[in-house]
Amino acid sequence: MAASMICSRASAGLRGSGLRAALGTATAKVLGGGPGILNNHGFQVQQQQQRWLSLHEYMSMGLLQEAGISVPHGLVAKTPDEAYKIAKEIGSKDLVVKAQVLAGGRGKGTFEGGLKGGVKIVFSPEEAKDISSKMIGKKLFTKQTGEKGRICNQVFICERRYPRREYYFAITMERSFQVSNVRNRSKLFNLL
Repeated sequence: MAASMICSRASAGLRGSGLRAALGTATAKVLGGGPGILNNHGFQVQQQQQRWLSLHEYMSMGLLQEAGISVPHGLVAKTPDEAYKIAKEIGSKDLVVKAQVLAGGRGKGTFEGGLKGGVKIVFSPEEAKDISSKMIGKKLFTKQTGEKGRICNQVFICERRYPRREYYFAITMERSFQVSNVRNRSKLFNLL
């Protein structure tokens, strides 16, 4: 409050001078904005913040691993040859090749070359190379992408795990109430 009073008094004292514009530009730089979002008094206008947070599966697995949560060992490949090397390095005879495309329904999608499904179980490095060659550089079509599709630029190759149970967990932010909602299968918890 005091800062806004000081700024308004300083602005009133600078009316009609080039210093007022300089103060507005300096304020915008300090607050992280540009001169295009200033009001007619030379001060930054508050705007709604937008965040576009989209993570590939391998990125979210990395975050979980950093937090100490057990996740299947895996690496990202950008070429079929890299996929072969990674599958060989993991050393398991039971692997999963997952298309890294920011779209839901990857497992049920279809690639432009005819391959059905963006999540495939493989049993050898050779098979990992073959499957990844049918994914990398090709468009994946799902219900979410529609007929436009999304290009798969990389695949995530990881150990196959056999879960006893699977849980759905998501967190959404309700900005108007400043509350986050945690959704766990059938229950919704409000965190205050």
